[in-house]
Amino acid sequence: MDLQKYKDIHPALLGELCEEYSDLLPSEIPVLHQAPDALSFLRNYVTPSIPFIVKNGIKHWPAIKKWSKEYLRSKLGDKTCTVAITPDGYADAVVEDMFMVAEEKSMTFNQFLDELENPQLSRVLYLQKQNNCLMDEYSCLVHDVDFHIPWATEAFGEFPEASNFWMGDRRAITSLHKDNYENLYCVVKGVKEFILYPPTASAWMPYGSFKTGKYHYENSSFKILDICNEVKWITMDPFVKITTNNPLYPLYSKTKEYVCNVCEGDILYLPALWFHHVRQSHACVAVNYWYEMNFLKYPYFCFLEKLGKLATS
Repeated sequence: MDLQKYKDIHPALLGELCEEYSDLLPSEIPVLHQAPDALSFLRNYVTPSIPFIVKNGIKHWPAIKKWSKEYLRSKLGDKTCTVAITPDGYADAVVEDMFMVAEEKSMTFNQFLDELENPQLSRVLYLQKQNNCLMDEYSCLVHDVDFHIPWATEAFGEFPEASNFWMGDRRAITSLHKDNYENLYCVVKGVKEFILYPPTASAWMPYGSFKTGKYHYENSSFKILDICNEVKWITMDPFVKITTNNPLYPLYSKTKEYVCNVCEGDILYLPALWFHHVRQSHACVAVNYWYEMNFLKYPYFCFLEKLGKLATS
């Protein structure tokens, strides 16, 4: 397709789309006080792509009472875990015009927790391996949580593709991005703060192509290793105040932004393709489940993204 002829698309049209879509969304993230059944979940949240929080949705998990630091030491103490290490907490993020990847270092869980309890100023640690790590590196903990989220599994018609364990320093930041998964995010200890934008934000979301670097920590300092490939990533930090007339983000004011706290025992349903930025309390512990998304939505997302580039170029 010759996209050149579409360059006269006026940004105002995309602005109307973003605004009308935002008007159809709830004013705040819905908070449920009991989990939905599979039909309600599918009908009211998955199909319209609306995030929500289930308060105390995992309070029945043994992990809620068990997962003290002492208990985690007793289960994981001498086991080796993969730790992401950065100088500032930003891994998989744009830093000074490079896409920076954390150094991944193997250490015992005891070593990780010792440093988490007495953080070094020069580096930030985070357990964020993903890749179904709950069933791999942290398999000794699986009996303390549900294998899956039953009402989500029934709605999606399959078990999660991956289950992950997260724990880290309050300085660890998850930069703004979107995932091609339906995400059920469960906080076991502490609080996670999410900033969310709907998929229509792809019409203005500022992406760039960046050379990739990887941190390497040695002798109490970091150096950057050049990985020699490029990554497309979002440059915006939601915690930096954005004015409504900022020329870099002309459609920002037309898009719904949500800020929500997911507290101990809560579940956040984060629909596929929603943009999210995450911060956390210190030593926060979480488990999440990724379910395969319905990719019928994906071509529309990509088309809107391309239109946005043309209209705002």
